[in-house]
This record gives sequence, structure tokens and C-alpha cells, in this order.
Amino acid sequence: MGIFGFGKKTEPVDRYVGKPFLKLVDSFVLKCIGELDLSQEAMLVQMTPKLREVYSSGGTWEDIVVAQLHFPQNIGEAIQSMWVKNQNIAKQNGVTLTPMQFVEMFVTNNVEAS
Repeated sequence: MGIFGFGKKTEPVDRYVGKPFLKLVDSFVLKCIGELDLSQEAMLVQMTPKLREVYSSGGTWEDIVVAQLHFPQNIGEAIQSMWVKNQNIAKQNGVTLTPMQFVEMFVTNNVEAS
């Protein structure tokens, strides 16, 4: 293995530790690209009243995310368009872009530290 630990398996990093809102943001992006698990979405719909209270906001859970991030109302269409464009770029380069890779890329480039 060597003194630098090359080849050593690393522990997976939980991207949500200390960032509960990030889970909502990721779920929102997944929903925009048609990749949010139905059970996850049902849970978010169920949580909406609590989210309204916590974030002093109204509307759906998606509306709350948009409001908290100060995104324009049409952000969903923009995200969907970016997804399609990036899927095409990945395909042209012979690689696969998973939904979660796209989500992480979008959040890194478009959302301040959540």
C-alpha cells in the first residue's frame, strides 16, 4: 500500500452532514430532471408543512427551495435543459453522466454553500 496510502479504500463522505437543506436542493434538482424517487418525493410532500414552518415560507417543498435559493420561477426548465445538454456532451465523449453526478455538478456551480 505504501506510506501515502495509495490504493487504500476511503470512507464514503456523507455530503449532507451538517447541511440538511442540501438534501432538499439535491431532491429539487433530481425532480427537475425526472430522476427523483417517488417514495422520496412522497416523503417531501409529507414534510411540506414542517418545511413551511422552518423556512417561514408557503407553497410546495419545491417552492420553498426556489425561494430560499432566490432562483427564478422557471429554474426547473433551465435545469432540465442543462441536464439534456450535459447528457449529450457526455455521450459525445463516450462517458456516462449519472443523475447524481449532474446534481453535484449543478449544486457546486450554482448554489452557495448549503
